Amino acid sequence: MSAKKPVSLFLLVFLVFLSLFSPAACLTEAAAPASQIRTGDILCFGTPDPVSAFDGKWLVLDPSHTSTGEDGIFLVSLNLVGSETGGSLLYKDIGDVSVSFSDRGEAYAAAHPGVLNYPGSDIQQWCLSFPERYLSDAEQQALLPTYKSDPPIAITGFGIPLPGVSAGTVDFDGVDNILNGDTVFLLSTEEAVNPAYGLKDSRSRVATYKGTAEGWWLRSPHIPTFPLDVGFVYAFGSVMDFPVNARFVANLNSYARPACNLDASRITGMEKLAEVRGRTFWRVSFEGGETNLTEYDTTLPEIGFMLDIQAIVWLVLLAPVLILCALIFLIVWLVRRRKRRKAS
Repeated sequence: MSAKKPVSLFLLVFLVFLSLFSPAACLTEAAAPASQIRTGDILCFGTPDPVSAFDGKWLVLDPSHTSTGEDGIFLVSLNLVGSETGGSLLYKDIGDVSVSFSDRGEAYAAAHPGVLNYPGSDIQQWCLSFPERYLSDAEQQALLPTYKSDPPIAITGFGIPLPGVSAGTVDFDGVDNILNGDTVFLLSTEEAVNPAYGLKDSRSRVATYKGTAEGWWLRSPHIPTFPLDVGFVYAFGSVMDFPVNARFVANLNSYARPACNLDASRITGMEKLAEVRGRTFWRVSFEGGETNLTEYDTTLPEIGFMLDIQAIVWLVLLAPVLILCALIFLIVWLVRRRKRRKAS
């Protein structure tokens, strides 16, 4: 055998070795079709920003349909996002107007019609500028423009009558064309309570900002009984309503949980990063862009013990009734016992 053959054989083996272990080959080997995505999985794309807390992690609400029922993927950010300076976000800045059960802001609302409108609100403008701040051109191109009207909806609040909420429900108005080509937007109340999206109870709606459970806005306007209130998911996961400037007796922190519809046909690569508590993290690359090699944190938020506020409210209201019933039972028992003693 000539000396050239061993050298040629060695070079061939070396080239095969490089092809097998190059980054491109690893990505191809790890790539998976979009059909493997499941509700509850996490898609990772975008540029993380520690100041605003955007971390590039998107929770899959529907892996095969958009929020309007068309082909695509419906996503919402896994964690909450704040302002570019790391502060709270307001639905609409109306100054220091404070709302209470006795003064719900009727005068301000009458003087400022459209104060609850999602189109043109501060939070919608924040959503519309979101892609340019955090997504590459290829990622932006993968977002589907969304056109949607929201129906009216009444949901169970605490399930008890409150001032201005005599039926024990929280009622939201419907809005025609509330989304008109938006690529990033807030969830509606209807979407935030949809069990098909995995949002089946309060605990499933809890979201964190930099590791702490906080409240987040919805796009749905409350009916006129509270004319300055819109949909809001509280830190403990209950969906209620809250003034657009987050002032109700005391201020609360308020953040955004941006949502979007994704064109699955523009996905060119999916790399499985981790599997955590039954959820798969996928790093996603898109048509027209480079392979996504961004490092993403693959931890899920830790949701500790959450108080069942509705149960507590019911207990507080029912406790006096139960005590009264117990006293009545005790009195009746004592009276009967005394009568039996006299009869004997």
